[in-house]
Amino acid sequence: MSLHIKDGGTFKEPVKVEVKDGGAWKEVITGSIKDGGAWKPFYQRKFTYTVSSDVNKLDLDTVLSSDNKLGDVDVVINSGVYVYSDSTSTPALLTGSGVAGVLTIINNGYIYGAGGSGGNGGGSAANGSSGGSGGTALKLEKNITLDNNGSILGGGGGGGGGGGSTDDQSFSDRDHAGGGGGGGGQSFGSAGSRNSTCSGSGCERQSANGGAGTKTGAGSGGIGAIAGGSRGTTTAGAGGSGGTVGNNGSSGQSGQSGDGLGSGGSGGSAGTAIDNNGHTRTGD
Repeated sequence: MSLHIKDGGTFKEPVKVEVKDGGAWKEVITGSIKDGGAWKPFYQRKFTYTVSSDVNKLDLDTVLSSDNKLGDVDVVINSGVYVYSDSTSTPALLTGSGVAGVLTIINNGYIYGAGGSGGNGGGSAANGSSGGSGGTALKLEKNITLDNNGSILGGGGGGGGGGGSTDDQSFSDRDHAGGGGGGGGQSFGSAGSRNSTCSGSGCERQSANGGAGTKTGAGSGGIGAIAGGSRGTTTAGAGGSGGTVGNNGSSGQSGQSGDGLGSGGSGGSAGTAIDNNGHTRTGD
């Protein structure tokens, strides 16, 4: 049962209903009518909040006013719009707990958790560090209805840092090479740093930092250093690529040549798409 009012020859559902009480007009939140001896609801106030442009970290308790939250609320994320986070400690979308009625999230766009950070490269024969885990996309703080026509994915894991290497040559100095940094995961995972070690009889190639993740892609791993000369070289490992949303990061390479080789760091895990957080959701 629902309320419709004839306006200009067409029945329309009202967005606001008021009644006069004690000489003052007051808004109706829930209306019921007695039918066959039982009270049945015929009207429930509803507010629609539309997300029409990209948002970094959307908290519904913050963006909805106290008045907005008195009845049911529909949150509509338009097609092509990204709700994302650039911090793994904060979900891209928090439902909040303040909506008094039914909260419905209609996602026609993208809800992406933050990407994990890339691991740093190892020095000399040291191991590269592991990539960071991605963040959560949607976290429930109350029961919701979800109509998902788009994409909801946890942030990509960061790539592991490359392992370093060293080589003790008989006719020259000991050569040392540092590993490359791992790439950051999508979205906006920070890049891992290279290890700048490159010394001995000659530095043929410096290591490189990893690339940072962006809203639409993951960062690539940086190359490892190469040190040495005509009597042999030692080659460090490259950093692993970050993961795209919903995917783990790649492990970094171990040191590639030499008599002391560090291991590449492991790739970070993808983040959680939807954290129910002890609540329930109906729909998709």
